[in-house]
Amino acid sequence: MSLSNWLNSEVDTVCLHEGKERKLEEPGGQKLPFLTLQNFLAYKDPKQAEPLFRELRQIMQQVANDCDVKWFGDIAYNYAPFVKVIPTVFPEAKLVVIVRDGRSFVRSVITNEVPDPTPVGWLDPERPMSQTERFIALGRLRPVIGHDVYEHWSQFDLVQKNAWLWAETYRVIMDGLESWSPDQYLVVRFEELFADVDKGYDKIRRFIGLDHPISDVTHGLLHTRINHRETRILPHFDDWSNVQKDGFWEQATPMMKRLGYL
Repeated sequence: MSLSNWLNSEVDTVCLHEGKERKLEEPGGQKLPFLTLQNFLAYKDPKQAEPLFRELRQIMQQVANDCDVKWFGDIAYNYAPFVKVIPTVFPEAKLVVIVRDGRSFVRSVITNEVPDPTPVGWLDPERPMSQTERFIALGRLRPVIGHDVYEHWSQFDLVQKNAWLWAETYRVIMDGLESWSPDQYLVVRFEELFADVDKGYDKIRRFIGLDHPISDVTHGLLHTRINHRETRILPHFDDWSNVQKDGFWEQATPMMKRLGYL
């Protein structure tokens, strides 16, 4: 959401967030169809990824033309199962992938807010759920029949479920990058980006090809907190219980190593 705001504030640039215009945390008009439900459909049956993507995203070129800008994009977690097929539809596209330490991700998505204003991860099934939360959950990645954790999913606690979600989402993304030319995608660490946001965003700008000076408006947004949870249920990882730590490592260890966090 932050990156969408930064890019959307640039000259001659439109960057949507989940298909919508975005001003800080407020969504605007829906310019591209949702991919919420298709997120799980394409994961469940990868053969459906390309036809689904063509059906719902081939209009991007026309939307970009209507916006009359030089740079046009969209940011959403539910592009994950489509990463592999994006180049077949848009051969000249560029992709920015933000990776995040799984421990930080799990801690950030488990909340007791009702409703959750940004429902990214799996929530406690015993809590009341809003219509939006239920809709998003229908499209969220979950184990399918034949997956090695399918039989145990109902017994997983929230740490295990969200550690699995984190690891499996990045597995799909990283595997999908194998179909991309190395000069057409950029992997950025969440922690490094926000440790020095001016330097991190400049790297993204240069990769995309934004060749004009950064505006005062954009520069101001770089230091504006967007979509930030004020409270956490889980403490920092060192203070998790042994059961929580063991559950996390069981699901996340291979991807933590693959992404260089171990």
